[in-house]
Amino acid sequence: MNQPQPQGRAQIESASGFPLITVSLLLGLMVVYYMSSTTANDRFFEMTGHGFRADDAVLAFQSGNWGKIFNMMYANFASLHYVQLFFSAYFIWVFGGHIEGKMGPGRLGLLVLLGLTVPWVAVALLNSGKGSETIYVGPMFVTTALMGAYLVLPPEKQRLKSWMPKNRHQIFDTEERKDVRDHYIKNPMVFVGVFVVVQIAFHFACGILYPGFDTLDLVATAISFGIGYGIAHFLLSAATGNVQDAPMKLGVLHHYRKLIAIDVPHEQALMGTSKALGLPYEQVRDWVNKDKGKMKIRNL
Repeated sequence: MNQPQPQGRAQIESASGFPLITVSLLLGLMVVYYMSSTTANDRFFEMTGHGFRADDAVLAFQSGNWGKIFNMMYANFASLHYVQLFFSAYFIWVFGGHIEGKMGPGRLGLLVLLGLTVPWVAVALLNSGKGSETIYVGPMFVTTALMGAYLVLPPEKQRLKSWMPKNRHQIFDTEERKDVRDHYIKNPMVFVGVFVVVQIAFHFACGILYPGFDTLDLVATAISFGIGYGIAHFLLSAATGNVQDAPMKLGVLHHYRKLIAIDVPHEQALMGTSKALGLPYEQVRDWVNKDKGKMKIRNL
């Protein structure tokens, strides 16, 4: 499901920086799994309180025991088995690595923070007072939030160009050929579908192999998805909304960023863009200033 771009002319650029937030999530998975490897994983999360039990969370909140609530947040990185650890790390890398390139670490950090906390509030409110002793573990909620953003900002379709000329009068062949990964890049639902199947399998396997534990709550999962999808959609609208009525803005921003990329000072980049495109300096400056802090867009 590809997110439609304004007038088919704008697309979000991918940054090439270090995926700090994604790697931090992966390290969290590794550290908690290492901690739990000292004993049987299910017993570890039960004995240490690192799993999330709804009644315990409500009592801790009512008594102001924030240390216990923080302790329960280890559940976000818990893995009962190395198979769960592998798939959790894989999907966090697939979804998180891509989204961090689009959104940047700051925006993704906010999304992850909400994905690590808000869904657990729903778990506590919906399951407390029912005598349930179920302990919830796993990064299902934060990964679902990443998946929601992934659907709004899917990978772009990519193609490779052949370097062999079609005839002797051509230096390079301009005809494009498909990348072997093109089907998967074009349709992010492939990864999403695998993710859903794996999480359902974890849910049922957990009930059989680890009675008293669970990795899935439908309402909290829906909230997680809404967090990721909503934040990404808001950021996409903020980034592209300023060019919907004036495609010339795309050219201005693109030209300005090209100058900044080669270390041209800000003021000179504004003047250079103004002269190159024949636009008033004040207009160029206004468009560039309004675009600051938003995800970068580029021409298709």
